[in-house]
Parts: sequence; C-alpha cells; structure tokens
Amino acid sequence: MNSKSGIIMKIVSIFESGLFIKILSVFITGLWIAGLILANIYIIILAILLLIALSSVLYIHRDNLNEIFQKDSDIIVEDERTKLINEKAATMTLGTLIAVVIYAGIIIVALRSSYPQFLQAGYTLFIVALFCFILYFSSRAYYTRKY
Repeated sequence: MNSKSGIIMKIVSIFESGLFIKILSVFITGLWIAGLILANIYIIILAILLLIALSSVLYIHRDNLNEIFQKDSDIIVEDERTKLINEKAATMTLGTLIAVVIYAGIIIVALRSSYPQFLQAGYTLFIVALFCFILYFSSRAYYTRKY
C-alpha cells in the first residue's frame, strides 16, 4: 500500500512540476490555434477542458507558483531592480497602447462622413480603451490592498 501511495505522489508531483505546466500550456495554445484554423469545435472544446484543468491546478497552488517554476534552478532569476524595470516598462506600454487606441478611435470617428463603414471600429476602439482603463484601475486597487 505504501508503494502505491508513493507512485501516486510521484505522478501528482509530475503534474505539478513547472516543466509539465509549461509544456501543457504550449499544447493548449497549439490546440487553440489548430481548432481555429481547422474550424473544429471538438478541438476547441478539448482546449477549453485542458485549460480548465490547468487553471484549477494553478489556482490550487497559487501561493507557491514561484517555487514550482523556479525550483529546478539555484540561480536568482529576478532581483528587485529587474522587477522595478519590468513594472515601469509595463506601465509605459499600457499607457502608450491606451493613448494610441484612443487617438485611432478619435481619427476614425472624425472621418465618419468620409468612411462611414469604419464608424463601428472607432467605437470599438473607445470601448477597448475604456476596458483597459477599468482593468488597470481595478488591478491597481487589488494589488494596493494585497500589498
């Protein structure tokens, strides 16, 4: 009985390893692409089911994800300076993206008399920019409370 539980624990540890999770996420992405290219709903459903399974594993182990993905390496992958640089770059990228989307939407809506077929695209860009603002401020509020 003890050897069976050891085998089961070994199998569970394989499924919780960082390499397996990375390989599975690449496989799921490949399924999405193949399902969309082939227009096969069964492939897309399989990708959704695997994504749900992967999400549940990641949610269960959300507290130790850094350990899962970095336990094979003894070197320091990131330091505080690298994290700060990544945060500043991400904030600048988001701000630039939102500004470009808003300006493109303004230009498309301003040209509605010449190109009325693109009016819906202009409004869609405004909605995307609004969604980005909401996502940014809600995630900022969440992380402010968390840390």
